[in-house]
Amino acid sequence: MRNVMIAGIAEPVHGRIPGMTPMALHERLALQALADAGLELSDVDAILTLAPRSDSYLIHAAAFAEYLGIAPPITLTLEGGGAAPAIMVDMARNMIEGGSAKTVLIVSADMPLSVNTRDAYVNTLADSGPVHPDIERPFGPTVPSLFGMVARAYMEEFGADETDLGAVALHDRAAAILHPNSHMRAPMDLAGYSASHMIADPLRLLDCSPVSDGGAAVVVTTAERSGKGGKRPARVIGAGFSTTHLHLSAASSLTKHGAGLALDRALSFANRARDDIDIALVYDCFSIAMLINAEDLGFAEKGRAGAAFRDGEFKRSGRLPINTHGGLLSHGYPGRAAGIGNLIEAVVQLRGEAGPRQIPDAKITMTHGMGGLFATHGVLLLEAT
Repeated sequence: MRNVMIAGIAEPVHGRIPGMTPMALHERLALQALADAGLELSDVDAILTLAPRSDSYLIHAAAFAEYLGIAPPITLTLEGGGAAPAIMVDMARNMIEGGSAKTVLIVSADMPLSVNTRDAYVNTLADSGPVHPDIERPFGPTVPSLFGMVARAYMEEFGADETDLGAVALHDRAAAILHPNSHMRAPMDLAGYSASHMIADPLRLLDCSPVSDGGAAVVVTTAERSGKGGKRPARVIGAGFSTTHLHLSAASSLTKHGAGLALDRALSFANRARDDIDIALVYDCFSIAMLINAEDLGFAEKGRAGAAFRDGEFKRSGRLPINTHGGLLSHGYPGRAAGIGNLIEAVVQLRGEAGPRQIPDAKITMTHGMGGLFATHGVLLLEAT
């Protein structure tokens, strides 16, 4: 695994991206990431994509290769939800170590804000997302309402309140203000958070990720090909995954899920320990997702993550910096591509290019992604070179 590197990255400013189709956004990101890596389209042996909700194709990766005018041997479109970035990088690692590819282009982008509209996208999540069509959908739940149910269960079990949820939203916004690509950069205080309207009790508007256009591209390649663009590559050292259910009605618990299992497996693969992690990028589509995932990952005791956020333990100067880019809550939630921003921030930090967000001497990052309602989890460990 020490021969596999992330050599190139690209990310747009999240929010509304005017005057561009989803396929054109994929192309722009791909070309920028390849230029960042110092490589050409002709170097690409494999393309991995997610199927964006804003642009439907039978095999999206093949359509994208056709759009680019190239014919790599491998074109795969995955379905992994928010765990997909870790899945795709680990698939690229397997291809490179197995000899079927030397350079893998990963592009994950979506434009639900410009192409679908926010309300249509939320309705689509309920119709074709992680809501069981027979057991759950007839009773009318939306994805936000199911996360709200989880939040209420968490409050009842651990005695948490809205200040715990608000601490996550405030933490992410403070970080996003320092990131030029973030969707939500306006300052926020607790009063502003508390004044935001209720979406799915107890979750307020600012407990929910914004619907964003955006995404990213990543170039994974061999150590020999990395560094041609003059940028410091990030070494892929471990990956781990877990699946516990798809529909929330099948989950064994509402407040404990599989993120920690995925991290355990990644650490075992990399022969590392939790104390080796310098920065954690945690999937937080809703504030309650951050509280539960941070605890399941072992970064706080159950029921104590809110207090840890309030006390500054996860700030840039804290014991473990978390979501230094603002997370999904403020950096942005670009539909199917949600979560790849965590991976981009990990690489930027390991390169030492994060500017005012930079964590000094960061050596190892953990990128976590989650699919569905705590259903699937993917963890990726990267190391500075």
